[in-house]
Amino acid sequence: MQSPKKQNDLGFEYLTPAGIDSLGNTLSDFAVFNEPMIHGEKMMLFESVRNFYLLDGNKPVWTHARGICKRADNLLELIGQAREYGLEPSHYHMPALRELQQAIVSHTREDEVMTRKTEFELLMTDALLGFMVHLHTGYIPVDSALFSQDWFTELPSVLHEGIRHGNIQMSVLSLQPRFIEYARLQKATEKYLRTNPLTDQRTTISYPVEDSTLLRKQIKEILTASGYFGKNSHEKDLTAALMEFQRYHGLNPDGKPGINTIEALGQSSMYRYKKLALNLDRLRKQGTPDSALLYVNIPAYRLKIFNHNKLVDTFRVVVGHPSSPTPRLTGTMVTIITNPVWYVPKKIAMNEMLPKIKADSGYLKRNGFRILDENYQPVSESSINMAELSADNFNYTFRQNRGSDNSLGKVKFLFSNPYAIYLHDTPSKALFNKDIRAFSHGCIRVKDPERLAGYIIREINTDTTDINNLIRSGRHYDVNIKGRLSLHIRYITCEADETGNVYFYKDIYGIDKKEMEEFTPWMGI
Repeated sequence: MQSPKKQNDLGFEYLTPAGIDSLGNTLSDFAVFNEPMIHGEKMMLFESVRNFYLLDGNKPVWTHARGICKRADNLLELIGQAREYGLEPSHYHMPALRELQQAIVSHTREDEVMTRKTEFELLMTDALLGFMVHLHTGYIPVDSALFSQDWFTELPSVLHEGIRHGNIQMSVLSLQPRFIEYARLQKATEKYLRTNPLTDQRTTISYPVEDSTLLRKQIKEILTASGYFGKNSHEKDLTAALMEFQRYHGLNPDGKPGINTIEALGQSSMYRYKKLALNLDRLRKQGTPDSALLYVNIPAYRLKIFNHNKLVDTFRVVVGHPSSPTPRLTGTMVTIITNPVWYVPKKIAMNEMLPKIKADSGYLKRNGFRILDENYQPVSESSINMAELSADNFNYTFRQNRGSDNSLGKVKFLFSNPYAIYLHDTPSKALFNKDIRAFSHGCIRVKDPERLAGYIIREINTDTTDINNLIRSGRHYDVNIKGRLSLHIRYITCEADETGNVYFYKDIYGIDKKEMEEFTPWMGI
């Protein structure tokens, strides 16, 4: 006969035949129902719960003859801290589980205790499986699309193996995305919750500012409450504190309370937590990207290179204006073009260029443009009556010659996508110094594109093409990408660094506002 310690190691802590029979009978009784009610709680994933217990002959895993197992206590604590993962404990039967836990301890009638243990077993397993689903793919409907996923059908086995090997918490948390951007944001969420009591209280600051004394008082109160300005700090340190706040909100750290800074100051701690949770959910739904990738985060105005889940380099970018937003997508890098020409899209030609041409007869020549007919053959400007051109009779294309003034700059990066957008250089370098960098027609302008091109050629193509020499020479040249390099364009309005500091960004396209309306009911707060 095995010792109690050995039984405990195997996960069979002081089992009783009655416990196995009670669990097996309950599972059998409810097998014909999709969503049985247990202790007043609707089961989320009953079939998965049943499959979990079938793996070990319906043996209890969270309870034993003496009450609740230690592993159950540890996992209840984990679920109770679900907000650290941007999830809500109330989704995982926590009130009912705590009530059952107390009932198991306090009841003296053996049949009553057995019933409560069985209920605790089923709800605990259902809670953990639901928690694992949400950790893996965020809040999603429980439907046939979920049931058909291979990873979902493996959940009972993952949970079972965690118990067998004594690393159950690690098994549960292993369902999270491994992408470093997710891991950092999750750790930053833990830190945020430790240092910021969640409240809906916010300070309304009007703009433009009329009372500078009141404004300074309000800023001081907000920065003190959010930890940027210490209670014992000197008044002269307030500007430095505001600059630090600006850095962590994607703003130009000039210490001046402009409209974007005032908007950020007015957000409550609960709103910021919901923003963290929303973006963790977005990252889960995006899955784990390829080993080599370019990652553009629109609200951060940043392009990052990742290789084997390690950050290699970072570039400032300019993204689409809210009236012509950069789309969220995933594509594959195809070609790098040096000294490109620019074929102006018809919408830009009609809406922006044609009025300038009509007002300034020298505009095309001064900016290096040629007019092409329907067959892309050059046409003399003098042969066209520009004043009569309109959307109804405009059958031309404007092409801008290569050169330093070309709107695409000296490098263009083509990648697969259905929107005909691309990455490119720009002669408008001053825009990279602004804190809000949404000025393009949808394409992404990259600061230091030569460095980006050099990395791709060196690390992805593994060749020695001298991209800088090609650019300097003015030569038009296509470099085809040989290895796989994916490009992910995302909309993540908060990010974190390696030390757990979180950066909140302005919702430039209003996507947060729209998605938060749909996401908050999922959270239930």
